[in-house]
Amino acid sequence: MGSTISEVPKMNRKIAESFGSSVTDYNEHATVQKEVANRLIASLKPWRDILPPGPILEVGCGTGFVTNGIVDLYPKREKVITDLSEEMVDFCRDRFQSAKNISFQQLDAEQLQTEEPKYGMTVCGFAAQWFKDPALTLGKLMEATRPGGLLLASFPGNESFPEWKKCCEDLGLPFTGNDLPDTEEIVIKMSTGPVQVDYYEDTVTESYPSALHFFRHLKNIGAGTHRKGRSLTPSEMKMLIRHWDSQNEEDITVSYHVVFLAVKRDHVS
Repeated sequence: MGSTISEVPKMNRKIAESFGSSVTDYNEHATVQKEVANRLIASLKPWRDILPPGPILEVGCGTGFVTNGIVDLYPKREKVITDLSEEMVDFCRDRFQSAKNISFQQLDAEQLQTEEPKYGMTVCGFAAQWFKDPALTLGKLMEATRPGGLLLASFPGNESFPEWKKCCEDLGLPFTGNDLPDTEEIVIKMSTGPVQVDYYEDTVTESYPSALHFFRHLKNIGAGTHRKGRSLTPSEMKMLIRHWDSQNEEDITVSYHVVFLAVKRDHVS
Protein backbone atom coordinates (compact mmCIF):
# COMPACT_ATOMS: atom_id res chain seq x y z
CA MET A 1 0.00 0.00 0.00
CA GLY A 2 2.88 2.39 0.65
CA SER A 3 6.63 2.65 1.16
CA THR A 4 8.60 1.20 4.04
CA ILE A 5 9.93 3.73 6.54
CA SER A 6 13.50 3.32 5.24
CA GLU A 7 12.33 4.60 1.85
CA VAL A 8 10.55 7.73 3.04
CA PRO A 9 12.12 11.21 3.12
CA LYS A 10 14.57 12.10 5.88
CA MET A 11 12.25 14.77 7.33
CA ASN A 12 9.41 12.28 7.64
CA ARG A 13 11.68 9.83 9.44
CA LYS A 14 12.61 12.64 11.82
CA ILE A 15 8.92 13.37 12.47
CA ALA A 16 8.23 9.68 13.04
CA GLU A 17 11.11 9.37 15.50
CA SER A 18 9.96 12.44 17.44
CA PHE A 19 6.43 11.14 17.88
CA GLY A 20 7.66 7.61 18.43
CA SER A 21 9.73 8.67 21.42
CA SER A 22 6.77 10.56 22.91
CA VAL A 23 3.97 7.99 22.79
CA THR A 24 3.12 7.99 26.50
CA ASP A 25 3.22 11.78 26.87
CA TYR A 26 1.17 12.19 23.71
CA ASN A 27 -1.52 9.81 24.89
CA GLU A 28 -1.76 11.54 28.28
CA HIS A 29 -1.25 15.20 27.41
CA ALA A 30 -2.31 15.85 23.78
CA THR A 31 -5.56 17.40 24.99
CA VAL A 32 -6.27 19.56 21.94
CA GLN A 33 -5.75 16.57 19.66
CA LYS A 34 -8.10 14.49 21.80
CA GLU A 35 -10.82 17.17 21.79
CA VAL A 36 -10.56 17.58 18.02
CA ALA A 37 -10.70 13.80 17.55
CA ASN A 38 -13.92 13.58 19.56
CA ARG A 39 -15.48 16.34 17.48
CA LEU A 40 -14.33 14.71 14.23
CA ILE A 41 -15.99 11.44 15.23
CA ALA A 42 -19.16 13.29 16.27
CA SER A 43 -19.29 14.84 12.79
CA LEU A 44 -19.05 11.36 11.26
CA LYS A 45 -22.18 9.96 12.90
CA PRO A 46 -24.64 11.28 10.26
CA TRP A 47 -22.58 9.46 7.59
CA ARG A 48 -22.40 6.23 9.55
CA ASP A 49 -24.81 4.12 7.51
CA ILE A 50 -24.41 5.57 4.01
CA LEU A 51 -20.80 4.68 3.19
CA PRO A 52 -20.20 2.36 0.22
CA PRO A 53 -18.65 -1.09 0.73
CA GLY A 54 -14.93 -1.19 1.38
CA PRO A 55 -12.52 -0.93 4.30
CA ILE A 56 -11.82 2.22 6.29
CA LEU A 57 -8.30 3.62 6.10
CA GLU A 58 -7.00 5.85 8.88
CA VAL A 59 -3.68 7.65 8.44
CA GLY A 60 -1.90 9.32 11.33
CA CYS A 61 -3.64 7.26 14.02
CA GLY A 62 -1.38 8.48 16.82
CA THR A 63 -2.40 6.72 20.03
CA GLY A 64 -5.91 6.06 18.78
CA PHE A 65 -8.04 9.09 19.66
CA VAL A 66 -9.91 8.87 16.32
CA THR A 67 -9.42 5.12 16.02
CA ASN A 68 -11.49 4.60 19.15
CA GLY A 69 -14.50 6.26 17.55
CA ILE A 70 -14.06 4.34 14.27
CA VAL A 71 -13.94 1.05 16.17
CA ASP A 72 -17.15 1.95 18.05
CA LEU A 73 -19.06 3.12 14.96
CA TYR A 74 -17.91 0.40 12.56
CA PRO A 75 -17.30 -2.84 14.46
CA LYS A 76 -18.12 -5.06 11.46
CA ARG A 77 -16.26 -3.15 8.76
CA GLU A 78 -12.62 -3.87 7.92
CA LYS A 79 -10.36 -1.13 9.29
CA VAL A 80 -6.75 -0.42 8.30
CA ILE A 81 -5.09 1.76 10.95
CA THR A 82 -1.77 3.38 10.06
CA ASP A 83 0.78 5.91 11.24
CA LEU A 84 4.18 7.18 10.19
CA SER A 85 5.56 6.14 13.59
CA GLU A 86 6.08 2.45 14.30
CA GLU A 87 5.74 3.11 18.03
CA MET A 88 2.36 4.78 17.54
CA VAL A 89 1.18 1.80 15.47
CA ASP A 90 2.36 -0.61 18.17
CA PHE A 91 0.55 1.42 20.84
CA CYS A 92 -2.71 1.25 18.87
CA ARG A 93 -2.25 -2.44 18.18
CA ASP A 94 -2.01 -3.09 21.91
CA ARG A 95 -4.84 -0.70 22.77
CA PHE A 96 -7.28 -2.26 20.30
CA GLN A 97 -6.13 -5.87 20.46
CA SER A 98 -9.65 -7.06 21.27
CA ALA A 99 -11.27 -5.13 18.38
CA LYS A 100 -12.63 -7.08 15.42
CA ASN A 101 -11.89 -6.63 11.73
CA ILE A 102 -8.88 -4.39 12.27
CA SER A 103 -5.27 -4.38 11.07
CA PHE A 104 -2.33 -2.07 11.76
CA GLN A 105 0.63 -1.01 9.69
CA GLN A 106 3.28 1.67 9.45
CA LEU A 107 2.61 3.96 6.50
CA ASP A 108 3.85 7.26 5.13
CA ALA A 109 0.63 8.76 3.72
CA GLU A 110 2.63 10.91 1.31
CA GLN A 111 3.83 7.72 -0.37
CA LEU A 112 0.34 6.16 -0.57
CA GLN A 113 -0.15 4.22 -3.80
CA THR A 114 -3.43 2.66 -4.88
CA GLU A 115 -4.16 1.37 -8.34
CA GLU A 116 -7.89 1.98 -7.94
CA PRO A 117 -10.24 3.34 -5.28
CA LYS A 118 -10.78 0.72 -2.60
CA TYR A 119 -11.76 2.41 0.67
CA GLY A 120 -15.29 3.22 1.78
CA MET A 121 -13.84 6.00 3.90
CA THR A 122 -10.42 7.54 4.52
CA VAL A 123 -9.74 9.42 7.76
CA CYS A 124 -6.90 11.77 8.69
CA GLY A 125 -7.22 13.29 12.15
CA PHE A 126 -4.83 16.14 13.02
CA ALA A 127 -2.01 14.85 10.83
CA ALA A 128 -2.22 16.79 7.55
CA GLN A 129 -0.11 19.62 9.00
CA TRP A 130 2.90 17.28 8.88
CA PHE A 131 2.54 16.63 5.14
CA LYS A 132 4.93 18.49 2.86
CA ASP A 133 1.97 19.30 0.61
CA PRO A 134 -1.26 18.80 2.61
CA ALA A 135 -3.60 19.38 -0.33
CA LEU A 136 -1.70 16.91 -2.54
CA THR A 137 -1.67 14.16 0.08
CA LEU A 138 -5.30 14.67 1.03
CA GLY A 139 -6.00 14.46 -2.70
CA LYS A 140 -4.28 11.06 -2.77
CA LEU A 141 -6.52 9.91 0.07
CA MET A 142 -9.53 11.12 -1.90
CA GLU A 143 -8.36 9.18 -4.97
CA ALA A 144 -8.10 6.06 -2.80
CA THR A 145 -11.72 6.49 -1.68
CA ARG A 146 -14.48 4.76 -3.59
CA PRO A 147 -17.28 6.69 -5.34
CA GLY A 148 -19.89 7.50 -2.73
CA GLY A 149 -17.21 7.35 -0.05
CA LEU A 150 -15.96 9.97 2.34
CA LEU A 151 -12.66 11.61 3.22
CA LEU A 152 -12.81 13.00 6.74
CA ALA A 153 -9.97 15.17 8.05
CA SER A 154 -9.06 17.68 10.73
CA PHE A 155 -5.98 19.84 11.04
CA PRO A 156 -4.69 23.05 12.62
CA GLY A 157 -4.97 25.83 10.07
CA ASN A 158 -2.58 28.65 9.28
CA GLU A 159 -4.37 31.12 11.55
CA SER A 160 -3.22 29.14 14.60
CA PHE A 161 -0.97 30.62 17.32
CA PRO A 162 -1.76 34.35 16.90
CA GLU A 163 -0.42 35.03 20.42
CA TRP A 164 2.94 33.46 19.57
CA LYS A 165 3.12 35.30 16.24
CA LYS A 166 2.28 38.64 17.89
CA CYS A 167 5.09 38.25 20.45
CA CYS A 168 7.57 37.48 17.68
CA GLU A 169 6.37 40.53 15.77
CA ASP A 170 6.74 42.71 18.87
CA LEU A 171 10.35 41.62 19.29
CA GLY A 172 11.33 41.54 15.63
CA LEU A 173 11.98 37.80 15.87
CA PRO A 174 11.08 35.26 13.19
CA PHE A 175 8.06 33.08 13.88
CA THR A 176 9.59 29.62 13.91
CA GLY A 177 6.42 27.54 14.05
CA ASN A 178 5.84 25.25 11.07
CA ASP A 179 3.77 26.46 8.15
CA LEU A 180 0.24 25.16 8.67
CA PRO A 181 -2.30 24.25 5.99
CA ASP A 182 -4.12 27.07 4.22
CA THR A 183 -7.83 26.27 4.47
CA GLU A 184 -8.87 28.13 1.32
CA GLU A 185 -6.11 26.50 -0.75
CA ILE A 186 -7.06 23.02 0.42
CA VAL A 187 -10.79 23.54 -0.13
CA ILE A 188 -10.20 24.88 -3.65
CA LYS A 189 -7.87 22.03 -4.60
CA MET A 190 -10.15 19.41 -3.06
CA SER A 191 -13.17 20.84 -4.93
CA THR A 192 -11.95 19.78 -8.38
CA GLY A 193 -13.67 16.74 -9.82
CA PRO A 194 -16.95 15.08 -8.86
CA VAL A 195 -16.90 15.78 -5.12
CA GLN A 196 -18.87 17.63 -2.46
CA VAL A 197 -16.72 19.58 0.01
CA ASP A 198 -17.93 20.68 3.43
CA TYR A 199 -15.72 22.32 6.01
CA TYR A 200 -16.01 24.02 9.36
CA GLU A 201 -13.51 26.25 11.14
CA ASP A 202 -13.28 26.91 14.85
CA THR A 203 -10.88 28.17 17.50
CA VAL A 204 -9.76 25.88 20.31
CA THR A 205 -7.83 27.48 23.15
CA GLU A 206 -5.47 25.92 25.64
CA SER A 207 -3.91 27.48 28.74
CA TYR A 208 -0.37 26.94 30.01
CA PRO A 209 1.34 28.22 33.18
CA SER A 210 3.96 29.96 31.03
CA ALA A 211 5.31 30.16 27.49
CA LEU A 212 8.06 27.77 28.51
CA HIS A 213 5.43 25.20 29.50
CA PHE A 214 3.80 25.57 26.07
CA PHE A 215 7.04 25.00 24.16
CA ARG A 216 7.93 22.07 26.40
CA HIS A 217 4.46 20.64 25.79
CA LEU A 218 5.00 20.69 22.02
CA LYS A 219 8.33 18.93 22.42
CA ASN A 220 7.05 16.40 24.96
CA ILE A 221 4.17 15.20 22.77
CA GLY A 222 6.51 14.91 19.76
CA ALA A 223 5.26 18.01 17.92
CA GLY A 224 8.47 20.03 18.15
CA THR A 225 10.04 19.04 14.83
CA HIS A 226 10.87 21.98 12.52
CA ARG A 227 9.98 21.20 8.92
CA LYS A 228 12.06 24.09 7.63
CA GLY A 229 13.73 27.34 8.63
CA ARG A 230 15.91 28.13 11.59
CA SER A 231 15.27 27.74 15.29
CA LEU A 232 15.62 30.63 17.70
CA THR A 233 18.91 30.91 19.54
CA PRO A 234 18.76 30.27 23.32
CA SER A 235 18.95 33.99 24.02
CA GLU A 236 16.18 34.73 21.50
CA MET A 237 14.02 32.00 23.01
CA LYS A 238 14.51 33.43 26.52
CA MET A 239 13.56 36.86 25.20
CA LEU A 240 10.41 35.49 23.56
CA ILE A 241 9.34 33.55 26.66
CA ARG A 242 9.95 36.53 28.94
CA HIS A 243 7.95 38.86 26.68
CA TRP A 244 5.05 36.41 26.21
CA ASP A 245 4.80 35.83 29.96
CA SER A 246 4.84 39.57 30.61
CA GLN A 247 1.67 39.98 28.52
CA ASN A 248 -0.31 37.88 31.01
CA GLU A 249 -0.86 38.15 34.74
CA GLU A 250 -1.43 34.40 35.09
CA ASP A 251 -1.59 31.60 32.51
CA ILE A 252 -0.92 32.22 28.85
CA THR A 253 -3.56 31.30 26.26
CA VAL A 254 -2.70 29.57 23.00
CA SER A 255 -5.25 29.55 20.17
CA TYR A 256 -5.51 26.74 17.65
CA HIS A 257 -7.35 27.46 14.39
CA VAL A 258 -8.98 24.07 13.82
CA VAL A 259 -10.42 22.95 10.49
CA PHE A 260 -12.81 20.03 9.98
CA LEU A 261 -13.09 18.79 6.40
CA ALA A 262 -15.52 16.32 4.84
CA VAL A 263 -15.18 15.47 1.15
CA LYS A 264 -17.75 13.11 -0.36
CA ARG A 265 -16.76 11.50 -3.63
CA ASP A 266 -19.75 11.48 -5.96
CA HIS A 267 -20.85 8.53 -8.05
CA VAL A 268 -19.97 9.13 -11.70
CA SER A 269 -22.86 8.37 -14.00
